[in-house]
Amino acid sequence: MVKGLAQKTMLILETLLKKAEEMDLREIAVHTNIPKSTVHRILSSLEKDRWVLQEKETRKYRPGARILIFADSWRVRQSLIQTADIPMRQLVEQTGETTVLAVTDGCEVRCAHVVESSHAVKFSFRVGGKLPIHAGATGKVILAFGHEDIRKTVFSRPLTAFTENTITSVEKLQEEIEIVRQRGYAISIEEVDPGGTAIGAPILSIDGRLLASLILSGPRSKFERKIEDLAPMVVKTARHISALLLGSGDTS
Repeated sequence: MVKGLAQKTMLILETLLKKAEEMDLREIAVHTNIPKSTVHRILSSLEKDRWVLQEKETRKYRPGARILIFADSWRVRQSLIQTADIPMRQLVEQTGETTVLAVTDGCEVRCAHVVESSHAVKFSFRVGGKLPIHAGATGKVILAFGHEDIRKTVFSRPLTAFTENTITSVEKLQEEIEIVRQRGYAISIEEVDPGGTAIGAPILSIDGRLLASLILSGPRSKFERKIEDLAPMVVKTARHISALLLGSGDTS
């Protein structure tokens, strides 16, 4: 018999991870042998912190993005990061700059994987750390290629300024997002950190859904003048990762 709250929580998460399909409240209660009211209370807490997500239409539950970042055993996280690691390292070797893989966490963005530059001057990223969703190359990629619900949420609230280059006008940000969508990649010049520059491109599924955002980041002093040369390399790497996830080596 499952007694403690921690045991019950872990059993619920384990059940969701093992199931290929989303599960409703009754199914989870049956599989775990935990009272429905207790399951609901635990799921509500887990959903608040994005460990699980509940689909609005079906009301069914699935593992959330925080599982993707923190649970090494989850097959999706393993697949994404393991597949992206070698192409990211190749991009670092080619450019000398840091690459970051970021995923959505509800209406937030978190760093899922980092391959750092060997240069002394670089910008550091922490796996699991939050990244801005309305500023920087990562955020603009998420807004341009992510779900409409994310855009609606972001555009409905004040846009915090991190530097004098941060776009804080919703209209200007919407215009920028459209440019990113048409061009296929995002550029950020000191939008989040003074002296920081980045290029971001989407990693997409076969049906065009955003799986992750890939960025190349470096100091503006040596990065900005190379943007036109670096951008195609970032886009090519993102497409290569997408193709590998689909089981194809075709990056066209």
